[in-house]
Amino acid sequence: MNTALDVRELLNEAAAHYRDRPHAVSMLRECLERLEEPLRVGFTGTPGTGKSTLVSALAEWPTRALREIELSDTPAPAEHVDATVRLVRHLEPDELAGTRPVGGSAFARQTAVNSVLVLGRADEVGAGRIDALLTAKQLARRAWRENPDCAGFQGVIAVAGQLGYAGRALRDDEFEVLRALASVSRPELERYLLSVDSFVDDPFPVGVPPGSRKHLVSRFGLYGVRLALTLIRTGCESRLKLSAELVHRSGLGDLRDTLAGCFVARAEALKARTAVVRLEGLLAAEPLPHGDRLAARVERFAAAAHDFRELRLIAGIRGGRTALTGEVAEEAVRLLGAQGLAPTERLGLEPDADPAEIHAGAESALVRWRHEAERADAAHAERAAARVIVRSVEGLLSLFVA
Repeated sequence: MNTALDVRELLNEAAAHYRDRPHAVSMLRECLERLEEPLRVGFTGTPGTGKSTLVSALAEWPTRALREIELSDTPAPAEHVDATVRLVRHLEPDELAGTRPVGGSAFARQTAVNSVLVLGRADEVGAGRIDALLTAKQLARRAWRENPDCAGFQGVIAVAGQLGYAGRALRDDEFEVLRALASVSRPELERYLLSVDSFVDDPFPVGVPPGSRKHLVSRFGLYGVRLALTLIRTGCESRLKLSAELVHRSGLGDLRDTLAGCFVARAEALKARTAVVRLEGLLAAEPLPHGDRLAARVERFAAAAHDFRELRLIAGIRGGRTALTGEVAEEAVRLLGAQGLAPTERLGLEPDADPAEIHAGAESALVRWRHEAERADAAHAERAAARVIVRSVEGLLSLFVA
């Protein structure tokens, strides 16, 4: 099934049926135009969760994947974004309960594979101890695996947006100030790192002006300053090395990779989903005398769109909600397209693999997963998961059919 082509045909057919209702035709034409535009990702969350900082950190990150999407921290109606990054400040039950989508059509719920949950301000976990980010990442992984409120997300990721932003744009002069601070012995400097007031006030044990210290705190936060000093003392002796380590620890790279793998790679399917949700809303609000055929096509779209089944299963495997583990799970998510949709990426082959190698790899995978799909001793859920993977591999082999 060509998802984008099928949806274009569906929207054009709907426009013909609504031809005597200009506002409906205008909306459907807008949906068609949106299919040609970049994917729109909206960042949502209560004030103070770090939406703007995170959008700035990602939007100013000139990677190929992120150039292909539009990021926005401005509240917008759900029908105007294709995917959502939901930020929370804590992974507490009350706050998580508020992240669950309310209402929506059966189609919208069935294809709800367009959201990622972010524990923003991860540097505040555990009162900002030096191991705060590690603890936050562990909490996020546990929540994704065990909390039912997190089951619908494509990932639960801990991010310290301010740290990632400052680390990615670390300047030479900032690094030199941090290195000067790191030259002071840990016991001598420790009490000055207990609070912002202690850090920026005089007297201070090294000749760094208060203005420079205030600048560091405003850019990195006190946690970020403490972490940077620790990293310099333990081997990050250059600006580039410290910058890379701060970004890595901030979780910003994890979020970027998730956006690329779950959203950018599936941009066509997610934009098509947005269009179909809007069409479904139109059909419900302004029924047509003979609209059953269009409604049936919407239902068939949901049932036939394999991209959505793949994304749901990837989230289920990575979230620990299937029986697949270890190398088998890694192969499964790869075949489902979690590391890229190209045949070589799905099959784990080198990018320059020739067609014969790709075909042989796909046939081998098909035999293995058909066996898993037909195992009588396997649970129904395991066989169902294997059938989704079989369908993905069959799609690869269909590329060889003239």
